[in-house]
Amino acid sequence: MQDKDRNSNKDSNMDNDMNNNANNNVNEQPLSDDKRLREMYDKLVGYEKTIHEQNQKRIKIGLRCIYIIPLFFLVLLMIVPDSSKIIFLVLWIVSLFAIAVYLIGVEYVDYKLQEKMNEISGSDAQNMSVSPVVQIEDRVQEIAERVEKRFDTMQQSTGEDAEQ
Repeated sequence: MQDKDRNSNKDSNMDNDMNNNANNNVNEQPLSDDKRLREMYDKLVGYEKTIHEQNQKRIKIGLRCIYIIPLFFLVLLMIVPDSSKIIFLVLWIVSLFAIAVYLIGVEYVDYKLQEKMNEISGSDAQNMSVSPVVQIEDRVQEIAERVEKRFDTMQQSTGEDAEQ
């Protein structure tokens, strides 16, 4: 009888140990999941930054190409005899359109990538990289405000000098 009690105690102790281990694993699992998710998020952000930098390089290359390639066809258009001018004129026009389509495609892919990253990170659309036009407008507005302040201070100082 005592052997049965000892065995049942051992079994209950083993059950308790197993339950404790299971509870510990449950408690540890979210921490490792958080770390794993954080690592995945960091990799995703790194990947996005790499692609964004590559897209910026592609845009720079595309802008250089939009100057060089059509210029090449334009020079050939001026050099070649009259019979071949139409071919080079068509090549010149096609190259302009092809490079423009390439640049639009790269910019669109980069924009969509930034949009998805903002969606994942929970940022709103205003935190996306601001277009250069908006940056210039903001800068111009800041300068205009500073000029107005200086102008106002100059008027006040000249008004005070006239009174004296």
